[in-house]
Amino acid sequence: MQITRARVEAYVGHLRERNHSSTVAARILQLVRAVAVMAPDVDWAWLRGIAARLRRTATPARNDRARLLPAATLLDLATALMQRAETETGTSARRRALWFRDGLMIAVLCAWAPRARNVAETVIGVSLQRRGAAWWAAFGSEGTKNKRPIEVPLPDDFTAWIERYLDHYRPQLVCRSATPVAGNAFWISNGGRPLSAKGVGRSVSAVTKRELGRDITPHLFRKIIPTELAIRDPAHVGLAQPLLGHADYRTTQQAYNLGRALDAAGRHHRLVQSIRSGNSAAARAAEPAERARERSPDRLSPAIPIARRSSRRDVR
Repeated sequence: MQITRARVEAYVGHLRERNHSSTVAARILQLVRAVAVMAPDVDWAWLRGIAARLRRTATPARNDRARLLPAATLLDLATALMQRAETETGTSARRRALWFRDGLMIAVLCAWAPRARNVAETVIGVSLQRRGAAWWAAFGSEGTKNKRPIEVPLPDDFTAWIERYLDHYRPQLVCRSATPVAGNAFWISNGGRPLSAKGVGRSVSAVTKRELGRDITPHLFRKIIPTELAIRDPAHVGLAQPLLGHADYRTTQQAYNLGRALDAAGRHHRLVQSIRSGNSAAARAAEPAERARERSPDRLSPAIPIARRSSRRDVR
């Protein structure tokens, strides 16, 4: 085995010339996993140490803080899309079915933020179950990333949406395929086939970019939930861990720290402004109003009006 410390450090230097720090850390982690399979009897502690150091110093390649939107804004978009499907009768049945599907999908992402893979693997009667008056999302350990089962009740308001989609809009999408291939898959593509994880990501990104001017991926929904809890109800931010299905709270806390950073930055900016204005007494008097603003639904980011725009890109 010709993998030495000197060669790995040279490789790291080469990667740094062309890649972001998070990419460099990921490449070395891949190397650690590969050599562990190829040479399991060799002591690779030194290589794991390099990988750990790179992981600690790596920074995100993208600024997720600037991309987040309030869940309320996204849920408003979801309901607007479904209402559009129900009311705009002059539009083709296919486009209206896609509007309703995308609106319902965004609503589900707002409710418990499943991974795109789990969205794509939602099966009627299995991972989506009717229990009494409510619908539940239920995935066994074999269907989750960390092999931990997930069971989440969806809000009561979702019942009418889900049943409208099942009774009316899903059949319209299923018949887009010449042969019956959809089975019991819940989410159906424009071509009448089960929607793939990549298809879920493309659909959600496209509709949020088109309607809100911001590309919100399914994974960003998983950051929005704990961030909003951290800002509005920090005492219960731990609720995000079981909701997101994280095995380790430290994973959830990464998003929690994002919320605390946003909150701390806001407080610091207001303090600096009060010092510059020389009106600290007025700043103290305004503190209750500032706290009220922190509890506003738009605390994450200014709400973006939901514009009514449609184009050929509506159809995916």
